[in-house]
Amino acid sequence: MTRCVSFVGPLPPPVNGFSNVCGMMLDRLRMRMPVEVFNRAPKLRARAFGVLEQLAKPVKYFGRCLGRRDMVCYLALSGGRGQLLDLFYVLISKLFRRPIFVHHHSFVYINSPSWFNRCFFALVRNEAHIVLSPNMGETLARVYALSPAAVRVVSNAAFYDSDDDPRAPGDDAAPLHLGFLSNITFEKGIVEFFAILERLRQCGVEYRAHVAGPVSPEARQTFDKLLAAAKDVEYVGPLYGAQKERFYRQLDVFLFPTNYANEAEPLVIYEAMRQGVHVMACDRGSIAEMLGNGAGLAFPREHMVESAAAHIAKFNEDRQALLAAKRMSVQQAQRVRCASKVALQNLLACMQGTYEPLRLSL
Repeated sequence: MTRCVSFVGPLPPPVNGFSNVCGMMLDRLRMRMPVEVFNRAPKLRARAFGVLEQLAKPVKYFGRCLGRRDMVCYLALSGGRGQLLDLFYVLISKLFRRPIFVHHHSFVYINSPSWFNRCFFALVRNEAHIVLSPNMGETLARVYALSPAAVRVVSNAAFYDSDDDPRAPGDDAAPLHLGFLSNITFEKGIVEFFAILERLRQCGVEYRAHVAGPVSPEARQTFDKLLAAAKDVEYVGPLYGAQKERFYRQLDVFLFPTNYANEAEPLVIYEAMRQGVHVMACDRGSIAEMLGNGAGLAFPREHMVESAAAHIAKFNEDRQALLAAKRMSVQQAQRVRCASKVALQNLLACMQGTYEPLRLSL
Protein backbone atom coordinates (compact mmCIF):
# COMPACT_ATOMS: atom_id res chain seq x y z
CA MET A 1 0.00 0.00 0.00
CA THR A 2 1.32 3.45 -0.97
CA ARG A 3 1.69 5.79 1.95
CA CYS A 4 0.00 9.18 1.95
CA VAL A 5 1.63 12.20 3.51
CA SER A 6 -0.17 15.12 5.13
CA PHE A 7 1.84 18.22 4.35
CA VAL A 8 1.50 20.83 7.11
CA GLY A 9 3.36 24.06 6.44
CA PRO A 10 3.18 27.56 4.90
CA LEU A 11 3.13 28.00 1.13
CA PRO A 12 3.53 31.23 -0.87
CA PRO A 13 2.06 33.80 -0.68
CA PRO A 14 3.47 35.55 1.25
CA VAL A 15 6.83 34.87 -0.35
CA ASN A 16 9.73 34.31 2.07
CA GLY A 17 12.50 31.79 2.57
CA PHE A 18 10.37 29.53 4.78
CA SER A 19 7.41 29.36 2.40
CA ASN A 20 9.69 28.97 -0.65
CA VAL A 21 11.45 25.94 0.84
CA CYS A 22 8.10 24.47 1.89
CA GLY A 23 6.89 24.84 -1.69
CA MET A 24 9.96 23.05 -3.02
CA MET A 25 9.55 20.28 -0.46
CA LEU A 26 5.91 19.84 -1.46
CA ASP A 27 6.97 19.43 -5.09
CA ARG A 28 9.41 16.65 -4.11
CA LEU A 29 6.80 14.88 -2.00
CA ARG A 30 4.25 14.93 -4.82
CA MET A 31 6.73 13.16 -7.08
CA ARG A 32 6.88 10.22 -4.67
CA MET A 33 3.45 9.73 -3.05
CA PRO A 34 -0.08 11.09 -2.63
CA VAL A 35 -0.15 14.33 -0.63
CA GLU A 36 -2.87 16.07 1.37
CA VAL A 37 -1.99 19.76 1.80
CA PHE A 38 -2.77 21.73 4.95
CA ASN A 39 -1.47 25.19 4.08
CA ARG A 40 -0.41 27.06 7.22
CA ALA A 41 0.27 30.41 5.50
CA PRO A 42 -1.63 33.29 7.16
CA LYS A 43 -4.28 35.21 5.25
CA LEU A 44 -3.12 38.78 5.81
CA ARG A 45 -6.20 40.43 4.28
CA ALA A 46 -8.76 38.46 6.28
CA ARG A 47 -7.16 37.70 9.62
CA ALA A 48 -10.31 36.67 11.52
CA PHE A 49 -11.44 34.35 8.73
CA GLY A 50 -7.90 33.07 8.34
CA VAL A 51 -7.70 32.07 12.01
CA LEU A 52 -11.02 30.22 11.79
CA GLU A 53 -9.85 28.48 8.62
CA GLN A 54 -6.60 27.39 10.29
CA LEU A 55 -8.52 26.04 13.29
CA ALA A 56 -10.80 24.03 10.97
CA LYS A 57 -7.95 22.35 9.11
CA PRO A 58 -6.89 20.03 11.97
CA VAL A 59 -10.48 18.75 12.01
CA LYS A 60 -10.03 17.81 8.36
CA TYR A 61 -6.72 16.16 9.25
CA PHE A 62 -8.51 14.16 11.96
CA GLY A 63 -10.90 12.87 9.32
CA ARG A 64 -8.05 11.92 6.99
CA CYS A 65 -6.37 9.95 9.77
CA LEU A 66 -9.67 8.15 10.42
CA GLY A 67 -9.91 7.17 6.77
CA ARG A 68 -6.29 6.14 6.10
CA ARG A 69 -4.07 3.98 8.24
CA ASP A 70 -1.02 4.68 6.08
CA MET A 71 -0.99 8.43 6.72
CA VAL A 72 2.24 10.13 7.82
CA CYS A 73 2.56 13.76 8.88
CA TYR A 74 5.18 16.14 7.50
CA LEU A 75 5.24 19.22 9.74
CA ALA A 76 7.21 22.33 8.77
CA LEU A 77 7.42 23.64 12.31
CA SER A 78 6.53 27.27 12.98
CA GLY A 79 9.11 29.41 14.74
CA GLY A 80 6.77 31.32 17.02
CA ARG A 81 3.15 31.32 18.12
CA GLY A 82 2.20 29.21 15.11
CA GLN A 83 3.35 26.22 17.15
CA LEU A 84 0.02 26.46 18.99
CA LEU A 85 -1.72 25.41 15.77
CA ASP A 86 1.01 22.92 14.93
CA LEU A 87 0.26 21.27 18.26
CA PHE A 88 -3.19 20.16 17.04
CA TYR A 89 -1.60 18.16 14.19
CA VAL A 90 0.88 16.60 16.61
CA LEU A 91 -1.84 15.57 19.08
CA ILE A 92 -4.00 14.05 16.33
CA SER A 93 -0.99 12.20 14.89
CA LYS A 94 -0.19 10.86 18.35
CA LEU A 95 -3.79 9.78 18.87
CA PHE A 96 -3.74 7.71 15.68
CA ARG A 97 -0.07 6.69 16.07
CA ARG A 98 0.90 8.27 12.78
CA PRO A 99 4.62 8.95 12.18
CA ILE A 100 5.63 12.61 12.31
CA PHE A 101 8.50 14.20 10.40
CA VAL A 102 9.28 17.60 11.95
CA HIS A 103 11.17 19.95 9.63
CA HIS A 104 13.03 22.75 11.43
CA HIS A 105 13.63 26.06 9.67
CA SER A 106 14.13 28.41 12.61
CA PHE A 107 16.62 29.03 15.41
CA VAL A 108 14.05 30.92 17.53
CA TYR A 109 13.21 27.98 19.79
CA ILE A 110 16.84 26.84 19.79
CA ASN A 111 18.28 30.19 20.87
CA SER A 112 15.47 31.09 23.29
CA PRO A 113 13.48 27.99 24.33
CA SER A 114 10.22 28.76 26.15
CA TRP A 115 8.25 26.55 28.53
CA PHE A 116 5.78 25.89 25.70
CA ASN A 117 8.62 24.84 23.37
CA ARG A 118 9.83 22.35 25.98
CA CYS A 119 6.32 20.92 26.41
CA PHE A 120 5.88 20.72 22.63
CA PHE A 121 9.18 18.93 22.10
CA ALA A 122 8.43 16.48 24.88
CA LEU A 123 5.60 15.20 22.64
CA VAL A 124 7.78 14.82 19.53
CA ARG A 125 11.03 13.75 21.21
CA ASN A 126 11.00 10.32 19.52
CA GLU A 127 9.82 11.52 16.10
CA ALA A 128 12.04 12.23 13.10
CA HIS A 129 13.59 15.72 13.12
CA ILE A 130 14.90 17.30 9.91
CA VAL A 131 17.48 20.06 10.43
CA LEU A 132 19.47 22.34 8.14
CA SER A 133 23.02 21.68 9.34
CA PRO A 134 24.98 19.42 11.70
CA ASN A 135 25.40 22.16 14.29
CA MET A 136 21.68 22.91 14.22
CA GLY A 137 20.97 19.23 14.83
CA GLU A 138 23.47 18.91 17.67
CA THR A 139 22.17 22.04 19.40
CA LEU A 140 18.53 21.03 18.99
CA ALA A 141 19.23 17.56 20.39
CA ARG A 142 21.09 19.03 23.35
CA VAL A 143 18.47 21.66 24.22
CA TYR A 144 15.51 19.28 23.99
CA ALA A 145 17.16 15.95 24.89
CA LEU A 146 16.45 14.42 21.48
CA SER A 147 18.07 11.21 20.35
CA PRO A 148 20.81 12.01 17.80
CA ALA A 149 19.55 9.03 15.78
CA ALA A 150 16.24 10.84 15.27
CA VAL A 151 17.93 13.85 13.63
CA ARG A 152 18.42 14.04 9.85
CA VAL A 153 20.46 16.80 8.21
CA VAL A 154 19.02 18.08 4.91
CA SER A 155 20.36 21.44 3.80
CA ASN A 156 18.23 23.78 1.70
CA ALA A 157 20.92 23.32 -0.96
CA ALA A 158 19.19 20.02 -1.80
CA PHE A 159 16.49 21.95 -3.66
CA TYR A 160 18.86 23.61 -6.12
CA ASP A 161 20.14 22.24 -9.40
CA SER A 162 23.78 22.62 -10.38
CA ASP A 163 24.80 25.65 -12.42
CA ASP A 164 26.91 24.34 -15.29
CA ASP A 165 27.32 27.65 -17.12
CA PRO A 166 30.82 28.86 -16.15
CA ARG A 167 31.41 32.55 -15.56
CA ALA A 168 34.03 34.39 -17.56
CA PRO A 169 36.92 35.75 -15.45
CA GLY A 170 36.44 39.37 -14.39
CA ASP A 171 38.52 42.34 -15.47
CA ASP A 172 41.27 42.87 -12.88
CA ALA A 173 41.22 46.61 -13.50
CA ALA A 174 37.45 47.01 -13.11
CA PRO A 175 35.82 48.14 -9.86
CA LEU A 176 34.59 45.32 -7.65
CA HIS A 177 30.88 44.58 -7.89
CA LEU A 178 29.20 44.20 -4.51
CA GLY A 179 25.63 43.09 -3.90
CA PHE A 180 22.79 42.94 -1.40
CA LEU A 181 19.59 40.99 -2.09
CA SER A 182 16.96 40.45 0.57
CA ASN A 183 13.91 42.06 2.07
CA ILE A 184 15.23 45.57 2.67
CA THR A 185 14.75 45.95 6.41
CA PHE A 186 16.80 47.09 9.37
CA GLU A 187 16.81 43.47 10.57
CA LYS A 188 18.43 42.22 7.36
CA GLY A 189 21.27 44.74 7.66
CA ILE A 190 20.65 47.33 4.97
CA VAL A 191 22.15 50.11 7.14
CA GLU A 192 25.29 48.00 7.70
CA PHE A 193 25.56 47.38 3.95
CA PHE A 194 25.76 51.10 3.27
CA ALA A 195 28.19 51.48 6.19
CA ILE A 196 30.52 49.00 4.48
CA LEU A 197 30.31 51.02 1.26
CA GLU A 198 31.15 54.20 3.15
CA ARG A 199 34.16 52.54 4.77
CA LEU A 200 35.38 51.41 1.33
CA ARG A 201 34.95 54.94 -0.04
CA GLN A 202 37.04 56.31 2.83
CA CYS A 203 39.77 53.76 2.00
CA GLY A 204 39.76 54.74 -1.66
CA VAL A 205 38.41 51.36 -2.90
CA GLU A 206 36.42 51.65 -6.13
CA TYR A 207 33.24 49.60 -6.32
CA ARG A 208 29.90 49.25 -8.03
CA ALA A 209 27.11 48.29 -5.62
CA HIS A 210 23.85 46.59 -6.57
CA VAL A 211 20.82 46.33 -4.28
CA ALA A 212 17.69 44.25 -4.91
CA GLY A 213 14.61 43.34 -2.92
CA PRO A 214 11.34 44.83 -1.70
CA VAL A 215 11.65 47.77 0.72
CA SER A 216 9.71 47.48 3.97
CA PRO A 217 7.57 50.54 4.86
CA GLU A 218 9.46 51.14 8.13
CA ALA A 219 12.81 51.18 6.32
CA ARG A 220 11.71 53.22 3.28
CA GLN A 221 12.70 56.70 4.49
CA THR A 222 16.11 55.59 5.79
CA PHE A 223 16.82 53.54 2.67
CA ASP A 224 15.95 56.42 0.34
CA LYS A 225 18.31 58.73 2.26
CA LEU A 226 21.16 56.20 2.23
CA LEU A 227 20.66 55.51 -1.47
CA ALA A 228 20.62 59.19 -2.37
CA ALA A 229 23.79 59.89 -0.35
CA ALA A 230 25.77 56.87 -1.59
CA LYS A 231 28.00 56.73 -4.64
CA ASP A 232 27.83 54.12 -7.41
CA VAL A 233 24.83 52.23 -6.02
CA GLU A 234 22.08 50.81 -8.22
CA TYR A 235 18.71 49.75 -6.79
CA VAL A 236 16.72 47.44 -9.09
CA GLY A 237 13.72 46.51 -6.93
CA PRO A 238 12.44 42.96 -6.29
CA LEU A 239 13.86 40.26 -8.58
CA TYR A 240 12.72 36.72 -9.32
CA GLY A 241 13.75 33.77 -11.48
CA ALA A 242 16.18 34.49 -14.30
CA GLN A 243 16.46 38.17 -13.31
CA LYS A 244 17.73 37.14 -9.90
CA GLU A 245 20.35 34.81 -11.43
CA ARG A 246 21.60 37.61 -13.69
CA PHE A 247 21.84 39.85 -10.64
CA TYR A 248 24.14 37.39 -8.85
CA ARG A 249 26.27 36.70 -11.92
CA GLN A 250 27.45 40.31 -12.12
CA LEU A 251 28.75 40.26 -8.54
CA ASP A 252 32.17 39.60 -7.06
CA VAL A 253 31.12 39.75 -3.40
CA PHE A 254 27.68 39.26 -1.87
CA LEU A 255 27.12 40.96 1.49
CA PHE A 256 24.59 39.67 3.99
CA PRO A 257 25.10 41.69 7.20
CA THR A 258 21.94 40.38 8.86
CA ASN A 259 20.94 41.59 12.31
CA TYR A 260 18.29 38.89 12.70
CA ALA A 261 19.31 36.88 15.77
CA ASN A 262 17.42 33.77 14.65
CA GLU A 263 18.66 33.60 11.06
CA ALA A 264 18.74 29.97 9.93
CA GLU A 265 20.08 29.00 6.48
CA PRO A 266 19.37 31.92 4.11
CA LEU A 267 18.56 30.84 0.57
CA VAL A 268 20.21 33.95 -0.88
CA ILE A 269 23.61 32.76 0.30
CA TYR A 270 23.37 29.48 -1.63
CA GLU A 271 21.95 31.35 -4.62
CA ALA A 272 25.00 33.60 -4.64
CA MET A 273 27.53 30.81 -4.04
CA ARG A 274 26.28 28.64 -6.88
CA GLN A 275 26.78 31.59 -9.23
CA GLY A 276 30.44 31.89 -8.18
CA VAL A 277 30.07 34.84 -5.80
CA HIS A 278 32.16 35.14 -2.64
CA VAL A 279 29.94 35.75 0.40
CA MET A 280 30.54 37.80 3.54
CA ALA A 281 27.87 37.59 6.22
CA CYS A 282 27.14 37.88 9.92
CA ASP A 283 27.70 34.68 11.86
CA ARG A 284 24.13 33.58 12.59
CA GLY A 285 22.41 30.18 12.59
CA SER A 286 23.95 27.84 10.02
CA ILE A 287 25.73 30.57 8.02
CA ALA A 288 29.28 29.71 9.13
CA GLU A 289 28.72 26.07 8.09
CA MET A 290 27.35 27.20 4.73
CA LEU A 291 30.50 29.22 4.10
CA GLY A 292 32.97 26.48 4.97
CA ASN A 293 35.96 25.39 2.85
CA GLY A 294 36.82 28.94 1.84
CA ALA A 295 33.43 29.67 0.25
CA GLY A 296 32.98 32.84 2.28
CA LEU A 297 33.51 34.61 5.57
CA ALA A 298 31.21 34.83 8.62
CA PHE A 299 31.92 37.69 11.03
CA PRO A 300 30.54 38.54 14.47
CA ARG A 301 27.87 41.22 14.17
CA GLU A 302 29.92 43.83 16.04
CA HIS A 303 32.84 43.43 13.61
CA MET A 304 30.89 42.98 10.37
CA VAL A 305 31.40 46.43 8.86
CA GLU A 306 35.12 46.79 9.60
CA SER A 307 36.02 43.17 8.76
CA ALA A 308 34.05 43.02 5.52
CA ALA A 309 35.51 46.32 4.30
CA ALA A 310 39.04 45.19 5.15
CA HIS A 311 38.68 41.89 3.28
CA ILE A 312 37.11 43.58 0.26
CA ALA A 313 40.05 46.01 0.18
CA LYS A 314 42.45 43.04 0.18
CA PHE A 315 40.56 41.41 -2.69
CA ASN A 316 40.72 44.71 -4.57
CA GLU A 317 44.52 44.52 -4.39
CA ASP A 318 44.78 40.78 -5.05
CA ARG A 319 42.34 39.77 -7.78
CA GLN A 320 43.83 36.28 -8.05
CA ALA A 321 42.90 35.64 -4.43
CA LEU A 322 39.38 36.85 -5.20
CA LEU A 323 39.16 34.54 -8.22
CA ALA A 324 40.26 31.58 -6.09
CA ALA A 325 37.70 32.49 -3.42
CA LYS A 326 34.92 32.62 -6.02
CA ARG A 327 35.91 29.17 -7.29
CA MET A 328 35.73 27.83 -3.74
CA SER A 329 32.21 29.26 -3.44
CA VAL A 330 31.06 27.22 -6.42
CA GLN A 331 32.81 24.10 -5.17
CA GLN A 332 31.27 24.41 -1.71
CA ALA A 333 27.80 24.94 -3.17
CA GLN A 334 28.22 21.83 -5.31
CA ARG A 335 29.59 19.81 -2.40
CA VAL A 336 26.73 20.67 -0.06
CA ARG A 337 24.14 20.27 -2.82
CA CYS A 338 25.29 16.76 -3.73
CA ALA A 339 25.36 15.54 -0.12
CA SER A 340 22.01 17.15 0.62
CA LYS A 341 20.30 15.67 -2.44
CA VAL A 342 21.27 12.18 -1.24
CA ALA A 343 20.02 12.99 2.26
CA LEU A 344 16.74 14.30 0.83
CA GLN A 345 16.18 11.20 -1.31
CA ASN A 346 16.81 8.97 1.72
CA LEU A 347 14.35 11.03 3.76
CA LEU A 348 11.64 10.83 1.09
CA ALA A 349 12.14 7.08 0.79
CA CYS A 350 11.79 6.76 4.57
CA MET A 351 8.56 8.76 4.50
CA GLN A 352 7.32 6.61 1.65
CA GLY A 353 8.18 3.43 3.54
CA THR A 354 10.68 2.17 0.94
CA TYR A 355 13.91 3.18 2.64
CA GLU A 356 17.07 1.77 1.06
CA PRO A 357 19.85 4.20 1.94
CA LEU A 358 21.65 5.88 -0.94
CA ARG A 359 25.27 6.78 -0.49
CA LEU A 360 27.14 9.79 -1.72
CA SER A 361 29.75 8.95 -4.35
CA LEU A 362 32.54 11.48 -4.60
